[in-house]
Amino acid sequence: MRGSKGVQEILQAHIRTLMNGQVITVGPDTPLIDVAREIATHGIGAVPVVDTEQHLLGLVSTSDVVGLLRHGAGEGLEGKTARDAMSIEPPAIDEFATAEEAVEVLRNALIRHLPVTREGRLVGLVTASDMIRHLLKQYPAPKVA
Repeated sequence: MRGSKGVQEILQAHIRTLMNGQVITVGPDTPLIDVAREIATHGIGAVPVVDTEQHLLGLVSTSDVVGLLRHGAGEGLEGKTARDAMSIEPPAIDEFATAEEAVEVLRNALIRHLPVTREGRLVGLVTASDMIRHLLKQYPAPKVA
């Protein structure tokens, strides 16, 4: 195993070096059925909701969609939009924040998807899984016999 020095280097890296910059987004008026299709098609856990200038307005997660199904009194997703399901003003982090700061936000907010912004505009998304993958780079893979 490598020492904690490598882990500390990763934790001090800017989050923009670890984030996914190719993020699928939707507008607030996107039909919720289309949001659900994006989530299912791409195997993702959340979709940021942005305006035409990429300002972050909210986040629709799989939990948000399932919650609407459960509490929708049999209405399903029809007639609903991303605005109806999104978590308003989700926690976000600046692209120049450190990975360590992102870990703290993920942990303290009890979330798995963290939007990354530049001057309020969405530039990426980082997940708890992304953080684990990057931290594991400091440890050699086990040898296969």
